[in-house]
Amino acid sequence: MKKPNKIEPQIQNKIDEVIDGILCNTPYNDFRKEIQGYVADVVRGRAYSKEAVFTVPYWAYRPTYPKNRKTKGGYFIYYVAHELTHLIAHKKFGGRCNHDSNFYKIFMEICPKEYQHFELGYKKTAAKYGISKK
Repeated sequence: MKKPNKIEPQIQNKIDEVIDGILCNTPYNDFRKEIQGYVADVVRGRAYSKEAVFTVPYWAYRPTYPKNRKTKGGYFIYYVAHELTHLIAHKKFGGRCNHDSNFYKIFMEICPKEYQHFELGYKKTAAKYGISKK
């Protein structure tokens, strides 16, 4: 399994809790044992499908990040759900599944509804797959 550079080990427990919380009570809970996420000192998150590993940038975790402050950490939860969706879509459908209907079907199942609107700030085309503002 690929382990990224520049990980933030002091908050590894937090991302593990978020992954567990997102996947529990979903049809994708069985994927949990195959997937690993890391908070890392990187500019943006990334999913490594073949290794079943993803990263979330440390800035997206920080409680002082404005989108987290307003939502009590909701942006971090959204970011984890987004990267998880890449890995689950790859395992379920193969190929890249980048921001297509299969991707958004899974995303809407695992990302808490109150945080899904953050996706519109990343991919404006998400609206055509059912992502709405708040």
